[in-house]
Amino acid sequence: MANGSEYDVIVIGGGFAGLAAARDCALRGQKVLLLEARNRVGGRTFTSNFMGHQIELGGTWVHQAQPFVWSEIRRYGLGIVESPGVGATQGSWLYNDKLYQGDMVPLFTKMNQAFAEFCNIDGQGGRTIFPRPYEPFLNREKVNELDKLSLLDRLNQVKLDDEAKALVNVMVAQNCNNAPETGSFLDQLHWYANCDYDLGMLFDRCGRFKIAEGMTGLAHAILGDSDADVLMSTPVTRVQQNAQGAVVTTGDSKQFKAKAVICAVPMNCLGDIAFEPALSSKKLEAAKVRHTGNGIKVYAHIKQDIGAWLGMAPYPNPIILAATEENSEHGTTLVLFVRPDGLDGNNAQQVQAELRKFYPGVDVVKSVSYGWAEDPYSKGTWAFYRPGMMSKSQEALMETEGVVHFASGDSATGWHGFVDGALQGGVETARIVCKLLVAQTRA
Repeated sequence: MANGSEYDVIVIGGGFAGLAAARDCALRGQKVLLLEARNRVGGRTFTSNFMGHQIELGGTWVHQAQPFVWSEIRRYGLGIVESPGVGATQGSWLYNDKLYQGDMVPLFTKMNQAFAEFCNIDGQGGRTIFPRPYEPFLNREKVNELDKLSLLDRLNQVKLDDEAKALVNVMVAQNCNNAPETGSFLDQLHWYANCDYDLGMLFDRCGRFKIAEGMTGLAHAILGDSDADVLMSTPVTRVQQNAQGAVVTTGDSKQFKAKAVICAVPMNCLGDIAFEPALSSKKLEAAKVRHTGNGIKVYAHIKQDIGAWLGMAPYPNPIILAATEENSEHGTTLVLFVRPDGLDGNNAQQVQAELRKFYPGVDVVKSVSYGWAEDPYSKGTWAFYRPGMMSKSQEALMETEGVVHFASGDSATGWHGFVDGALQGGVETARIVCKLLVAQTRA
């Protein structure tokens, strides 16, 4: 693409929000340019190979209750496989420096009951707060009132025994991908609402089904369905609005013009692009504060075949959750969720030392992880809000500013923090932008 080329729409960011936005704008007849900073598409997802098995270094799981991603899977005829760990009945519970191994069903029952009490903030199971989860501000008064609570604040409020609180701690630390005091209780309640107020459904919808062709397969399917121009390894440094639309400048000093811009970068990275005029103070504050997603996802291959297994420990244990991903005659591949700075996921000896707390004698052959928090184009994992962020920032992150529109899984009204939310953001923003451009043409 020649320097100075003109487009109807420029999309910044080739994650799922950007891919969906670029495709839908192009399919509606707009001339589109997609600019991606990395040398690949997919954003905070990345399908790779580990010890002969396909793994997802970033976002992984999907579900038919997530309408946007499921419709894409059906649209492109992709397959589904299951993670065995989410259905495991055997496992390990590390609590108070004691290890329990065996039947996990009684613990799951206790966890389910404790989590229901944790979410019962209104005496009706939390249902009055998000009566329609895709319209999170329907009960704005209650949302504003409760958004000050952290996960730890709420955990300290509920009357549960110490073990029950520790079981809830596992779930909330896992979901916010950080310490419980950093995450918003309201955001956890929104996850729960998306899962029909049932912890079993939360496990199922957030950890059972994967795309057989991988997240990268889905990303390439969407990209291949669009005739948008694409520039990879092209970070954007500046967006300047003018009377004709906007001029977008890239890291190699090329400039492109557009009638409209769709910014589809993660919220944590919004401050890295110079916008003229400047973005709203609420957007910039959210980017500065950042969401809580900062933990580490690790794959570890062990010599032993341990079948379908699940390990749990409350924060601040380095490993919060561990589960079987693949079994074979050559051993077991586990996926581990680790607190921020909990261990080096690429150091097999460190991983083995921590895993042996759950499963004594286990032998780690190899481990691998990816540093999403250190990646300059993500600066974190999935988006989970801090206290006050939903009421203060979520709507602001979605607001259009001049000819610059925003699409992100970090601010989607449904499954924000998930691939489904990213696709929602891209699809809905593309519809709005195309409607505006058509209206301008007819005026």
